[in-house]
Amino acid sequence: MRQAVQEARRAGDRTALAEASDRLEQAKSNRWNRLKAWPTTVIGVLKTAAIVGGVTVVVAIIVLKMMGVLDEVMALLGKITGLVAWVLSFADEPWAVLLLVVAWIWVARREGLRTGQPLRWVLTPEQRSTDTEITPHLLGLALAKVGNAELKSFFKGGGTLEFVVSPREQGGGTYCQIRLPMGVTAAKLLPSDVVETFAGNLGRHKHEVWPQRDPKADARVLDLWVADPGTMDKPAPPSPLLADDFGPVDVFGDSMPWGVTMRLDPVAIKVLQRHWLVAGVSKQGKTSAFRALALWLALDPTVELRISDLKGDGDWTMFRGLATELIEGQSDENELATAVMLEAAVREMRRRYDAKRDAEIVGNITRDLSRRKGSGFHPIYLVLDEIQIGYASMVGDDDGPVGGKGKDGRLKIAAKRLHDQARAVNIHLLQATQRPSDNDGIPAVVREGAHIRASLHVPNLAAAKMVLGDVADMGARPQDLRSELDAGTVVLTGACSEAISRGQVCQIVRTHFIDTPQAWTIAKRAKEIRVKRGRDLVIEQAPAEPERVFLDDLHEAMRDEPKVLTMGVLGRLVELDVSYDDWAAGRLKTAMAAEGISARKRDGRMYVALDDVDAARRHRES
Repeated sequence: MRQAVQEARRAGDRTALAEASDRLEQAKSNRWNRLKAWPTTVIGVLKTAAIVGGVTVVVAIIVLKMMGVLDEVMALLGKITGLVAWVLSFADEPWAVLLLVVAWIWVARREGLRTGQPLRWVLTPEQRSTDTEITPHLLGLALAKVGNAELKSFFKGGGTLEFVVSPREQGGGTYCQIRLPMGVTAAKLLPSDVVETFAGNLGRHKHEVWPQRDPKADARVLDLWVADPGTMDKPAPPSPLLADDFGPVDVFGDSMPWGVTMRLDPVAIKVLQRHWLVAGVSKQGKTSAFRALALWLALDPTVELRISDLKGDGDWTMFRGLATELIEGQSDENELATAVMLEAAVREMRRRYDAKRDAEIVGNITRDLSRRKGSGFHPIYLVLDEIQIGYASMVGDDDGPVGGKGKDGRLKIAAKRLHDQARAVNIHLLQATQRPSDNDGIPAVVREGAHIRASLHVPNLAAAKMVLGDVADMGARPQDLRSELDAGTVVLTGACSEAISRGQVCQIVRTHFIDTPQAWTIAKRAKEIRVKRGRDLVIEQAPAEPERVFLDDLHEAMRDEPKVLTMGVLGRLVELDVSYDDWAAGRLKTAMAAEGISARKRDGRMYVALDDVDAARRHRES
């Protein structure tokens, strides 16, 4: 049965693993029941043996006497008894007693190791560190001493735990679901200090114990996974992307192999029509984990990539010749270019909606239409690394600042528009930040618009909430990942049910590590795939729309009326072009002043005069 468990774990068959684990637990339970019944069985056997033996001796004596050989038999028995007495005489020697004790310990140790239930005091320190089996009894003891009065009273009164799912082996650890006693909710066991106490009671470190609240179960159900000692220290296996024959991929049907769970189950995620946010402090493997997404996307020859790396340390240079736009380095020009790139994506989104409506396309854009060369509906992925630099940037031009705390930050506005509407026309926004605890580095509109969120190690609970949202209060604890030791390990949550175990709010994922030289190799393979498929290495952007001329738009908005209220002018400008939809009275006033036009006031209301607009146009043409 143990072999069946191991084979099911290697094969990744969860159903077979659960069945084999149940059979193993049942076998252990049966063995224990037999051991408990052993004294009664032995006494019964001894009684039976005594009766049978007594009858046998009486009958034997009668038969032997009748045969006339009783004296010879008694003499032989006397010699045998003397031999046994001579052997037993050695028991008086101290060394003989010691030899018997050592032999008993050796046999007990060997049997314990074989059955998986050894006496801990006979194990070596190395064996003892790896032998902490999670049993119902141990779970009860651990919960009784977490500092919860209701639990303490429950167990003191002789209560026993109710298991929705009994403890079972699951890939490098033990999984179970516990229905807690009345008056105790799972949420009471999720705070970090309680988890640390609970973990210590189980003989584990805090990062090895992951209780969660199942959102679909009642409040008393605790979902628990406890890692075997050392499981969290094992690296993820090599990425499938490293295989020479991996690719091409299809974002419509394939899933991106991002890593494995702590239970060694592969984690593959759908990337189509989902916006991403990845966060973590420095030196935690963020760029490698985030870049792997873009490398996989590049292996689809129909995908267009537009990338901005505001650090510029060469981590993304391999996409040169693959990405339509590649911005590298922290500078005022690059921060502004990143805002312009997102604004261009917003314009492309609007063009696609117009084209979709004109073509009378209802519902999602089909795979066939999206992958048709020149259709104008191919998947676009905007990949922004170190984006906290852009959101905090005060660089700007006549169109406003790139970032900052105000509502007019261009990156913030463009990101929100893309989050709201872009995925329906196959435009996606993937962002990564190194400053998850700073609201300026990760604005709320950016956090809330991401469908999938992943957090590496962050400094505290507040940062975890910023990245992951409410699930940080339901058992998602990226703050308990170990700095650097758990590099590349993320807490994953959001709209990716295919990657998160049923009943859980998050998944711990050890992402596959792909170093920079390996990333260059994959990027080269992506270029070869595009050539073989007859695709352009770099997908050309749609032709840019002609730049709007404000003075001409203002004249058209007047509609030959002698005067129009300023708010009416703003509304008409929006009707002409959506680029005006975030304009307010102050920005209109500034734009008119640049053309030598001032709004007039009458009866306490501001208006624009057609004569002033015509005069400005004549002045421009003179």
